[in-house]
Amino acid sequence: MVGESTVEETSDCLGVSVDIVVHELVENGFAARDVPEFGLPETDYGKALDHLVQANVDVIVHTAEQNVLLGYRQELPLRGMLWAFGGRMKLGESVTDAAGRALARELGFKNADPARFALDNIYNVIWGSRSIPPEERGFQTLLILMRYECTEPEIPNLNAADETHEWVRWYTPAQIRELHVTGSWLIHPFLPVVLKNAGLL
Repeated sequence: MVGESTVEETSDCLGVSVDIVVHELVENGFAARDVPEFGLPETDYGKALDHLVQANVDVIVHTAEQNVLLGYRQELPLRGMLWAFGGRMKLGESVTDAAGRALARELGFKNADPARFALDNIYNVIWGSRSIPPEERGFQTLLILMRYECTEPEIPNLNAADETHEWVRWYTPAQIRELHVTGSWLIHPFLPVVLKNAGLL
């Protein structure tokens, strides 16, 4: 027997309506268990990255006015650049669970409303570097990108809360475009792509 939950989002790109659906199938016999944040020794994790595609969930936090919260990353990939918030999925998590855990860990935001997570796009991302040695081997991730529209009272609760980001800051679409067109080192080429696809640039 199988339990199923579905996350759906309809997006419009160049006048074409596309339905994006994640069907989350959970077999009844699955034994849920607590999984540590980083459950493998570094050498074993490096071997896993050499042979397996990682599943990640990242969240673009934004306001109704399309301002976007971005963090200045301290770790590879994207060290010294701006990005959204997220990371690898844990065994047994739903997409929304992983998104909420990421915001709690990286922004200290523990009360995100699960109903306001919206599925945006799914990307097959191949990174040229990674934080686990050997750094130059890179890794591949299936990236599920979510959006979270925060309310005015939630904004003061969003701050850098762990070692992932040195700082976080709100950017308007105009500010991000300006950084991009001037060739700022803060903007990785992937960032304008995901923000544009999310309708936030």
